[in-house]
Amino acid sequence: MPAQTNAPRYRILAGPGSPYSHKVRGVMRYRRIPHDWVIQRGGFDGMVKSGELEAAGKRLLPVVQFPDGAYWNDSTPIIHELEDRHEGRSVLPPSPAERFLARLIDDVADEWLSVILMAFRWTSDEDVAFCARRQMHGWLGAVPEAELAAAISRFTARQQGVRTLIGGGNEEAKHVYESHYAAFLDIMEAGLARQMFLFGDRPSIADFGLYGMLTQFVVDPTPARIMRERAVRTYQWTQYTDDLSGHDGDWAASRAPNETLTALVKLAGRSFVPMMTANAAAIAADEKRVNFTVDNVQLNSFAMPYKQACWLWLKKMHADLPAADRESLQPLLEDAGFLPALSFAPGEAERVPAFGMM
Repeated sequence: MPAQTNAPRYRILAGPGSPYSHKVRGVMRYRRIPHDWVIQRGGFDGMVKSGELEAAGKRLLPVVQFPDGAYWNDSTPIIHELEDRHEGRSVLPPSPAERFLARLIDDVADEWLSVILMAFRWTSDEDVAFCARRQMHGWLGAVPEAELAAAISRFTARQQGVRTLIGGGNEEAKHVYESHYAAFLDIMEAGLARQMFLFGDRPSIADFGLYGMLTQFVVDPTPARIMRERAVRTYQWTQYTDDLSGHDGDWAASRAPNETLTALVKLAGRSFVPMMTANAAAIAADEKRVNFTVDNVQLNSFAMPYKQACWLWLKKMHADLPAADRESLQPLLEDAGFLPALSFAPGEAERVPAFGMM
Protein backbone atom coordinates (compact mmCIF):
# COMPACT_ATOMS: atom_id res chain seq x y z
CA MET A 1 0.00 0.00 0.00
CA PRO A 2 1.55 3.38 -0.98
CA ALA A 3 2.54 5.67 1.87
CA GLN A 4 -0.05 8.35 2.65
CA THR A 5 2.44 11.19 2.79
CA ASN A 6 -0.16 13.99 2.69
CA ALA A 7 -2.71 12.35 4.97
CA PRO A 8 -3.57 14.08 8.27
CA ARG A 9 -1.54 12.60 11.10
CA TYR A 10 -2.40 11.82 14.69
CA ARG A 11 0.12 12.07 17.53
CA ILE A 12 0.04 9.46 20.31
CA LEU A 13 1.65 11.00 23.39
CA ALA A 14 2.52 7.74 25.07
CA GLY A 15 4.21 6.29 28.12
CA PRO A 16 6.92 3.59 28.05
CA GLY A 17 4.93 1.34 30.39
CA SER A 18 1.40 2.30 29.32
CA PRO A 19 -0.74 -0.62 28.05
CA TYR A 20 -3.41 1.77 26.79
CA SER A 21 -0.86 3.61 24.65
CA HIS A 22 0.06 0.35 22.92
CA LYS A 23 -3.61 -0.52 22.54
CA VAL A 24 -4.33 2.70 20.60
CA ARG A 25 -1.17 2.38 18.51
CA GLY A 26 -2.07 -1.22 17.68
CA VAL A 27 -5.46 -0.11 16.32
CA MET A 28 -3.96 2.73 14.30
CA ARG A 29 -1.33 0.43 12.82
CA TYR A 30 -3.91 -2.17 11.85
CA ARG A 31 -6.25 0.45 10.37
CA ARG A 32 -3.34 2.15 8.56
CA ILE A 33 -4.14 5.51 10.10
CA PRO A 34 -1.11 7.83 9.82
CA HIS A 35 0.29 8.63 13.25
CA ASP A 36 3.41 9.49 15.21
CA TRP A 37 4.42 7.73 18.43
CA VAL A 38 5.77 10.31 20.86
CA ILE A 39 7.26 9.74 24.31
CA GLN A 40 8.08 13.23 25.48
CA ARG A 41 11.59 13.12 26.90
CA GLY A 42 11.39 14.52 30.41
CA GLY A 43 7.63 14.94 30.18
CA PHE A 44 7.15 12.98 33.40
CA ASP A 45 9.55 12.96 36.35
CA GLY A 46 7.96 10.13 38.29
CA MET A 47 5.34 12.34 39.91
CA VAL A 48 4.57 15.43 37.82
CA LYS A 49 3.92 15.96 34.09
CA SER A 50 5.56 18.86 32.27
CA GLY A 51 5.77 20.38 28.82
CA GLU A 52 3.20 19.27 26.27
CA LEU A 53 1.78 16.56 28.55
CA GLU A 54 1.03 19.16 31.20
CA ALA A 55 -0.35 21.63 28.65
CA ALA A 56 -2.68 18.98 27.20
CA GLY A 57 -4.49 18.90 30.54
CA LYS A 58 -5.28 15.19 30.48
CA ARG A 59 -4.97 12.86 33.44
CA LEU A 60 -4.29 9.52 31.72
CA LEU A 61 -2.08 8.11 28.96
CA PRO A 62 -2.14 8.04 26.08
CA VAL A 63 -3.05 11.56 25.15
CA VAL A 64 -3.90 11.59 21.45
CA GLN A 65 -3.62 14.78 19.48
CA PHE A 66 -6.05 14.70 16.56
CA PRO A 67 -5.17 16.31 13.22
CA ASP A 68 -7.21 19.41 14.19
CA GLY A 69 -4.85 19.95 17.14
CA ALA A 70 -7.28 18.90 19.89
CA TYR A 71 -6.00 16.60 22.64
CA TRP A 72 -8.13 13.61 23.69
CA ASN A 73 -7.99 10.87 26.30
CA ASP A 74 -9.45 7.42 26.94
CA SER A 75 -8.50 4.55 24.66
CA THR A 76 -11.92 2.94 24.10
CA PRO A 77 -13.84 6.09 23.10
CA ILE A 78 -10.88 7.16 20.96
CA ILE A 79 -11.07 3.86 19.07
CA HIS A 80 -14.80 4.37 18.51
CA GLU A 81 -14.16 7.95 17.34
CA LEU A 82 -11.66 6.64 14.80
CA GLU A 83 -14.40 4.31 13.51
CA ASP A 84 -16.54 7.37 12.77
CA ARG A 85 -13.72 9.26 11.10
CA HIS A 86 -12.02 6.54 9.02
CA GLU A 87 -13.42 3.91 6.68
CA GLY A 88 -12.15 0.37 6.22
CA ARG A 89 -10.51 -2.26 8.43
CA SER A 90 -13.01 -1.74 11.24
CA VAL A 91 -12.26 -3.29 14.62
CA LEU A 92 -15.96 -3.59 15.49
CA PRO A 93 -17.38 -7.07 14.67
CA PRO A 94 -20.38 -7.45 12.33
CA SER A 95 -23.36 -8.16 14.63
CA PRO A 96 -24.67 -6.15 17.61
CA ALA A 97 -24.24 -9.19 19.89
CA GLU A 98 -20.59 -9.58 18.85
CA ARG A 99 -19.94 -5.87 19.25
CA PHE A 100 -21.31 -6.05 22.78
CA LEU A 101 -19.08 -9.01 23.65
CA ALA A 102 -16.10 -7.24 22.13
CA ARG A 103 -16.71 -4.18 24.30
CA LEU A 104 -17.25 -6.37 27.35
CA ILE A 105 -13.87 -8.09 26.88
CA ASP A 106 -12.22 -4.74 26.16
CA ASP A 107 -13.60 -3.40 29.46
CA VAL A 108 -12.45 -6.52 31.32
CA ALA A 109 -8.93 -5.95 29.98
CA ASP A 110 -8.94 -2.25 30.85
CA GLU A 111 -10.50 -2.54 34.31
CA TRP A 112 -9.60 -6.00 35.71
CA LEU A 113 -6.43 -7.15 33.94
CA SER A 114 -4.97 -3.77 34.84
CA VAL A 115 -5.46 -4.64 38.53
CA ILE A 116 -3.51 -7.87 38.02
CA LEU A 117 -0.81 -6.00 36.10
CA MET A 118 -0.38 -3.46 38.88
CA ALA A 119 -0.39 -6.16 41.56
CA PHE A 120 2.49 -7.94 39.79
CA ARG A 121 4.34 -4.78 38.80
CA TRP A 122 4.44 -2.95 42.12
CA THR A 123 4.70 -5.65 44.79
CA SER A 124 7.73 -7.94 44.63
CA ASP A 125 11.21 -6.42 44.97
CA GLU A 126 12.27 -7.87 41.62
CA ASP A 127 9.33 -6.43 39.70
CA VAL A 128 9.41 -3.05 41.43
CA ALA A 129 13.14 -2.59 40.83
CA PHE A 130 12.95 -3.51 37.14
CA CYS A 131 9.68 -1.77 36.27
CA ALA A 132 10.47 1.51 37.99
CA ARG A 133 13.96 1.71 36.53
CA ARG A 134 13.07 0.81 32.97
CA GLN A 135 10.06 3.13 32.84
CA MET A 136 11.85 6.14 34.30
CA HIS A 137 14.79 5.62 31.95
CA GLY A 138 12.18 5.53 29.18
CA TRP A 139 10.85 8.90 30.33
CA LEU A 140 14.13 10.64 31.18
CA GLY A 141 16.65 9.13 28.77
CA ALA A 142 20.33 9.81 29.36
CA VAL A 143 20.53 11.34 32.83
CA PRO A 144 23.00 10.90 35.72
CA GLU A 145 22.34 8.00 38.09
CA ALA A 146 21.42 10.30 40.98
CA GLU A 147 18.69 11.98 38.92
CA LEU A 148 17.38 8.61 37.71
CA ALA A 149 17.40 7.18 41.25
CA ALA A 150 15.40 10.14 42.59
CA ALA A 151 12.82 9.70 39.84
CA ILE A 152 12.63 5.95 40.53
CA SER A 153 11.90 6.65 44.20
CA ARG A 154 9.13 9.15 43.38
CA PHE A 155 7.62 6.90 40.73
CA THR A 156 7.62 3.79 42.91
CA ALA A 157 5.77 5.57 45.73
CA ARG A 158 3.26 7.00 43.27
CA GLN A 159 2.56 3.72 41.50
CA GLN A 160 2.24 1.68 44.67
CA GLY A 161 -0.41 4.19 45.70
CA VAL A 162 -2.20 3.69 42.38
CA ARG A 163 -1.95 -0.09 42.84
CA THR A 164 -3.79 0.21 46.17
CA LEU A 165 -6.29 2.69 44.76
CA ILE A 166 -7.48 0.34 42.00
CA GLY A 167 -7.53 -2.84 44.11
CA GLY A 168 -4.17 -4.50 43.52
CA GLY A 169 -2.66 -3.87 46.91
CA ASN A 170 -4.21 -6.78 48.80
CA GLU A 171 -1.20 -8.93 49.72
CA GLU A 172 -3.44 -11.75 50.97
CA ALA A 173 -4.99 -11.93 47.48
CA LYS A 174 -1.70 -12.71 45.72
CA HIS A 175 -2.87 -16.19 44.76
CA VAL A 176 -6.09 -14.72 43.30
CA TYR A 177 -4.17 -12.44 40.94
CA GLU A 178 -1.84 -15.29 39.98
CA SER A 179 -4.61 -17.84 39.43
CA HIS A 180 -6.70 -15.46 37.30
CA TYR A 181 -3.68 -14.52 35.23
CA ALA A 182 -2.86 -18.22 34.72
CA ALA A 183 -6.48 -18.97 33.80
CA PHE A 184 -6.49 -16.09 31.32
CA LEU A 185 -3.28 -17.36 29.70
CA ASP A 186 -4.70 -20.90 29.47
CA ILE A 187 -7.80 -19.60 27.70
CA MET A 188 -5.72 -17.57 25.27
CA GLU A 189 -3.35 -20.45 24.61
CA ALA A 190 -6.18 -22.88 23.83
CA GLY A 191 -7.93 -20.32 21.63
CA LEU A 192 -4.82 -19.58 19.59
CA ALA A 193 -4.69 -23.22 18.57
CA ARG A 194 -8.05 -22.66 16.83
CA GLN A 195 -7.90 -19.14 15.35
CA MET A 196 -5.81 -16.00 15.59
CA PHE A 197 -8.37 -13.56 16.98
CA LEU A 198 -11.52 -13.68 19.09
CA PHE A 199 -13.99 -13.10 16.26
CA GLY A 200 -12.20 -14.77 13.36
CA ASP A 201 -9.04 -14.02 11.42
CA ARG A 202 -9.18 -10.26 11.93
CA PRO A 203 -8.72 -8.31 15.17
CA SER A 204 -11.45 -6.58 17.13
CA ILE A 205 -11.39 -3.91 19.81
CA ALA A 206 -11.40 -6.79 22.30
CA ASP A 207 -8.21 -8.26 20.86
CA PHE A 208 -6.51 -4.88 21.07
CA GLY A 209 -7.71 -4.41 24.66
CA LEU A 210 -6.12 -7.72 25.62
CA TYR A 211 -3.04 -6.96 23.53
CA GLY A 212 -2.49 -3.67 25.36
CA MET A 213 -2.24 -5.44 28.71
CA LEU A 214 -0.16 -8.26 27.27
CA THR A 215 2.45 -5.78 25.98
CA GLN A 216 3.32 -5.21 29.63
CA PHE A 217 2.86 -8.77 30.88
CA VAL A 218 5.50 -9.90 28.35
CA VAL A 219 8.01 -7.38 29.77
CA ASP A 220 7.57 -7.33 33.56
CA PRO A 221 9.68 -10.05 35.25
CA THR A 222 7.11 -12.19 37.07
CA PRO A 223 4.24 -12.25 34.53
CA ALA A 224 6.73 -12.60 31.66
CA ARG A 225 8.31 -15.63 33.30
CA ILE A 226 4.89 -17.21 33.84
CA MET A 227 3.87 -16.54 30.24
CA ARG A 228 7.05 -17.95 28.73
CA GLU A 229 6.62 -21.13 30.74
CA ARG A 230 2.88 -21.48 30.25
CA ALA A 231 1.76 -19.69 27.08
CA VAL A 232 4.28 -19.44 24.25
CA ARG A 233 1.53 -19.02 21.64
CA THR A 234 0.23 -16.02 23.57
CA TYR A 235 3.71 -14.56 23.87
CA GLN A 236 4.21 -14.76 20.12
CA TRP A 237 0.67 -13.52 19.42
CA THR A 238 1.53 -10.36 21.34
CA GLN A 239 4.59 -9.84 19.12
CA TYR A 240 2.50 -10.43 15.99
CA THR A 241 -0.34 -8.15 17.06
CA ASP A 242 2.10 -5.31 17.69
CA ASP A 243 1.90 -4.34 14.01
CA LEU A 244 -1.00 -5.74 11.96
CA SER A 245 -0.71 -3.20 9.14
CA GLY A 246 0.08 -6.06 6.77
CA HIS A 247 -2.50 -8.51 8.13
CA ASP A 248 -5.64 -9.30 6.17
CA GLY A 249 -8.39 -11.63 7.32
CA ASP A 250 -12.14 -12.04 7.66
CA TRP A 251 -14.60 -12.23 10.51
CA ALA A 252 -15.71 -15.76 11.42
CA ALA A 253 -18.68 -17.14 9.50
CA SER A 254 -20.57 -17.98 12.70
CA ARG A 255 -22.01 -15.17 14.81
CA ALA A 256 -22.26 -17.38 17.91
CA PRO A 257 -19.70 -16.96 20.75
CA ASN A 258 -16.85 -19.43 20.31
CA GLU A 259 -15.10 -21.44 23.04
CA THR A 260 -12.53 -18.74 23.74
CA LEU A 261 -15.07 -15.95 24.11
CA THR A 262 -17.28 -18.13 26.27
CA ALA A 263 -14.38 -18.98 28.58
CA LEU A 264 -13.25 -15.35 28.85
CA VAL A 265 -16.76 -14.15 29.71
CA LYS A 266 -17.12 -16.84 32.38
CA LEU A 267 -13.74 -15.94 33.87
CA ALA A 268 -14.78 -12.29 33.91
CA GLY A 269 -17.93 -13.20 35.79
CA ARG A 270 -15.76 -14.28 38.74
CA SER A 271 -13.86 -10.98 38.99
CA PHE A 272 -15.04 -8.15 36.77
CA VAL A 273 -18.71 -8.43 37.78
CA PRO A 274 -18.19 -8.30 41.56
CA MET A 275 -15.66 -5.48 41.16
CA MET A 276 -17.90 -3.34 38.96
CA THR A 277 -21.10 -3.92 40.93
CA ALA A 278 -19.36 -3.16 44.24
CA ASN A 279 -17.89 0.04 42.80
CA ALA A 280 -21.35 1.09 41.59
CA ALA A 281 -22.89 0.36 44.99
CA ALA A 282 -20.21 2.37 46.78
CA ILE A 283 -20.74 5.38 44.53
CA ALA A 284 -24.52 5.14 44.96
CA ALA A 285 -24.01 5.15 48.73
CA ASP A 286 -21.46 7.99 48.53
CA GLU A 287 -18.79 5.75 50.07
CA LYS A 288 -15.10 6.15 49.28
CA ARG A 289 -14.01 2.55 49.84
CA VAL A 290 -15.08 -0.50 47.84
CA ASN A 291 -15.03 -4.07 49.14
CA PHE A 292 -15.64 -7.00 46.82
CA THR A 293 -14.99 -10.72 46.81
CA VAL A 294 -13.17 -12.73 44.15
CA ASP A 295 -12.94 -16.49 44.66
CA ASN A 296 -13.88 -16.11 48.34
CA VAL A 297 -11.09 -13.58 48.99
CA GLN A 298 -11.94 -9.99 49.90
CA LEU A 299 -10.34 -7.25 47.83
CA ASN A 300 -10.69 -3.54 48.36
CA SER A 301 -10.16 -0.42 46.33
CA PHE A 302 -11.30 3.17 46.25
CA ALA A 303 -14.57 4.12 44.55
CA MET A 304 -13.89 5.39 41.04
CA PRO A 305 -16.49 7.40 39.08
CA TYR A 306 -14.87 6.59 35.75
CA LYS A 307 -15.18 2.87 36.43
CA GLN A 308 -18.87 3.50 37.13
CA ALA A 309 -19.18 5.29 33.78
CA CYS A 310 -17.69 2.26 31.99
CA TRP A 311 -20.18 -0.02 33.74
CA LEU A 312 -23.14 2.22 32.85
CA TRP A 313 -21.98 2.37 29.21
CA LEU A 314 -21.86 -1.42 29.12
CA LYS A 315 -25.33 -1.63 30.66
CA LYS A 316 -26.71 0.77 28.09
CA MET A 317 -25.10 -1.13 25.25
CA HIS A 318 -26.75 -4.31 26.55
CA ALA A 319 -30.13 -2.61 26.97
CA ASP A 320 -29.95 -1.18 23.44
CA LEU A 321 -29.29 -4.57 21.80
CA PRO A 322 -31.97 -5.74 19.37
CA ALA A 323 -34.19 -8.29 21.12
CA ALA A 324 -32.88 -11.24 19.10
CA ASP A 325 -29.25 -10.38 19.90
CA ARG A 326 -29.98 -9.88 23.57
CA GLU A 327 -31.79 -13.21 23.72
CA SER A 328 -28.94 -14.98 21.94
CA LEU A 329 -26.49 -13.79 24.62
CA GLN A 330 -28.74 -14.49 27.59
CA PRO A 331 -27.62 -18.09 28.32
CA LEU A 332 -23.92 -17.16 28.35
CA LEU A 333 -24.35 -13.94 30.32
CA GLU A 334 -26.63 -15.64 32.83
CA ASP A 335 -24.27 -18.58 33.27
CA ALA A 336 -21.31 -16.21 33.76
CA GLY A 337 -23.08 -14.09 36.39
CA PHE A 338 -23.56 -10.97 34.26
CA LEU A 339 -27.34 -11.23 34.60
CA PRO A 340 -29.14 -9.60 36.28
CA ALA A 341 -26.10 -7.39 37.09
CA LEU A 342 -26.33 -5.73 33.66
CA SER A 343 -29.91 -4.58 34.28
CA PHE A 344 -30.41 -0.93 35.18
CA ALA A 345 -31.35 -0.09 38.74
CA PRO A 346 -34.34 2.28 39.12
CA GLY A 347 -33.40 5.71 37.76
CA GLU A 348 -29.96 4.51 36.63
CA ALA A 349 -30.68 4.62 32.90
CA GLU A 350 -31.26 8.37 33.16
CA ARG A 351 -27.83 8.87 34.72
CA VAL A 352 -25.74 7.25 31.98
CA PRO A 353 -23.06 9.78 30.98
CA ALA A 354 -22.52 10.54 27.32
CA PHE A 355 -20.07 8.09 25.76
CA GLY A 356 -17.12 9.89 24.29
CA MET A 357 -13.52 11.01 24.53
CA MET A 358 -12.31 12.97 27.52
